[in-house]
Amino acid sequence: MQNGVYSRAIRRDESSRGYEMPVLANHTSLARTFTDAEIDASKPKKLRVAAYCRVSTADEMQQHSLENQTIHYTNSIRTNPDYQFAGVFLDRGKTGTSTVNRYGFNKMIRHALEGKIDLILCKSVSRFSRNVVDTLNIVRLLKENGVRVRFEKEGIDTGSMQNAFMLTLLSAVSEDESRNISENLNWSLAKRFERGEPIFVRMLGYTKKGREKWIVVEEEAKIVREAFEECLKGSSAAKIARMFIEKGYKKANGRTDWSSLAVRDILRNERYVGDVLCQKTYTRDYLSHKRLPNEGQRSKYLLRNNHEAIVSREVFEEVQRIVSIGSEKTKRGEKKTYPLSERVICGECGGNLHRYISRGVVRWRCDNRKKSRLLCEMSGVKEEDIVELASKALCEKYQLNKNGNGTHMIIKLMKELQSAAASIDFEQSRLRLDLERALLEESEAVLSLSDMSTPKEKRIAIEKMISEKEKWWRLLEADELYRKEAIEILESLKSKSQPEKELKECLNDIRFLRAWVVRIKAISPILFSIEWVSGDKTQVRKGEN
Repeated sequence: MQNGVYSRAIRRDESSRGYEMPVLANHTSLARTFTDAEIDASKPKKLRVAAYCRVSTADEMQQHSLENQTIHYTNSIRTNPDYQFAGVFLDRGKTGTSTVNRYGFNKMIRHALEGKIDLILCKSVSRFSRNVVDTLNIVRLLKENGVRVRFEKEGIDTGSMQNAFMLTLLSAVSEDESRNISENLNWSLAKRFERGEPIFVRMLGYTKKGREKWIVVEEEAKIVREAFEECLKGSSAAKIARMFIEKGYKKANGRTDWSSLAVRDILRNERYVGDVLCQKTYTRDYLSHKRLPNEGQRSKYLLRNNHEAIVSREVFEEVQRIVSIGSEKTKRGEKKTYPLSERVICGECGGNLHRYISRGVVRWRCDNRKKSRLLCEMSGVKEEDIVELASKALCEKYQLNKNGNGTHMIIKLMKELQSAAASIDFEQSRLRLDLERALLEESEAVLSLSDMSTPKEKRIAIEKMISEKEKWWRLLEADELYRKEAIEILESLKSKSQPEKELKECLNDIRFLRAWVVRIKAISPILFSIEWVSGDKTQVRKGEN
């Protein structure tokens, strides 16, 4: 060392493909060789950056804004040499006051907690969330896992502690804005009802043309009158519904799947006598947006003789007396959900099968069959048959019945689940990249004044494919909990003395099977088509090997 300066010697070692550290003069023993891998590891890593975009209503202007946001963030992240693209997560027509049903947001948070994201970009605090508690809790959770959120409009980066107060303030402002909008809407509706201006809703028997409302549709009005007449004759709502199905009568939505509930709604609706009772329901609060029956919590407004009646007041009042007999209100409990809820589809009519218990046996029955055999002839399916055939199909698909090492079977099943999320992400990235290219081609065609019909058709085709795929992606995202639980169970089975025996017991549990089984189509009570997490389908029949 001369004058406090270290002499430096750098030499390349060709035989080891390494580099020697700078050597201090007279201290050559400190020198050591570094490999290429160690040198690469010493380079600064790129930030894995994702973006979140949301619009609260699905109108065309906001949809266009969402596409612009997607393109902006995709280009911004990919053109930054310090960033690694980690995806753009979207929510269309979803409120920001709650995280429930925000598919894109929840998936992004899950990816962040799994260590796949380092930084999240968002246009503003209000786009991220309009709920103070949600915003602060989620940001705190992300920060604890080393993930920052950057809000561009407010210039806030959650990586800086000094921004915590400002984030709280802005979140409160966003939530208060939602509260003000809700209160203003409620006030304007109340004033409108006070002026005698009800809101027109399309219903059987009435339509509107331009500004003229409550125009009687005579063909539909006949169905309404017939419902009241049958009720006066002593027919129940269920009997009237079956009668209407047999006659092929259409509801206001054009469907023929009449139910007792649909008939009762007609019989109890005061609008058929020319009156309008406004504010029958109300929104509980601006955060949940849940609609509840108005039982005195809000003012009601009865507008008599507002429009032309379809049935006479005498007939209407007599029917109210009949339907009120024995129809005391009973409080419904919370709707129960099961592992197979909304995942078993009728192979005949395409309706969902619902769970019910008959004589101690759990069955799944098509909702349309419950209304009438004319709508669907599929009989009920035993749950034990569903579990048995799903287990059988899983064993056949992954060859679990063959004699082999139990640990090997477990690893095979785990790999399938672990690769599911990766394949979804890859497919989403590929389709969105194709969309970006199509948008670029369309823009170039516009600028060059050339024929843009082909690029436009290509772009529309890709958008349609993404829209169709999103339904499947949402199903898989909703099943993430089942996959996570199954992986934990499989991991624990590795240490068991008899993993094959333990695995066979797990295969009798529908919750465990749901990690691989996404949908089941009941073609008949003994023939099912099972759709797997991989996207493959297997047809399995009871009694066949």
